[in-house]
Amino acid sequence: MSWGIKITVLYLGFVGVILTLVIICFGNKTELEYKDYYAREIRFQDQINAAANSKNLGSPITYKLIDKSVQFMIPKEILSNDLKGSVYFLRPSDASKDKNVPLLTNAEGVQVIDPGLVKGVYKMQISFTSLGKSYYKEEVINFN
Repeated sequence: MSWGIKITVLYLGFVGVILTLVIICFGNKTELEYKDYYAREIRFQDQINAAANSKNLGSPITYKLIDKSVQFMIPKEILSNDLKGSVYFLRPSDASKDKNVPLLTNAEGVQVIDPGLVKGVYKMQISFTSLGKSYYKEEVINFN
């Protein structure tokens, strides 16, 4: 075999390997944590301030996992008629299983949510405003 044929075989082999890698890369599904990832990054300082507000409360924002539901308890010191917010259940491995549920507590600051989640690990993000202040809490939960 002459050196010209060897170079041609080597070059075609290299091209074949590169094309195979490109096809494999385009076949993989990649997702960002959020669809509006970059816009959220700009507002990240607001989230840090809201988390600091939550840590400075006299009694913390708590939750309990009960069977297939989640019970939230908001401290009475921040309960008001203007309380608005949501609980976001983020599934890091599959964005199609994410759930966003409005936060609607009773007079004692308790809400029970049955989000209908599939078994697995979720990042639970509680964010709301009350009495003109923002509050935020994030927990990783294992939903069985």
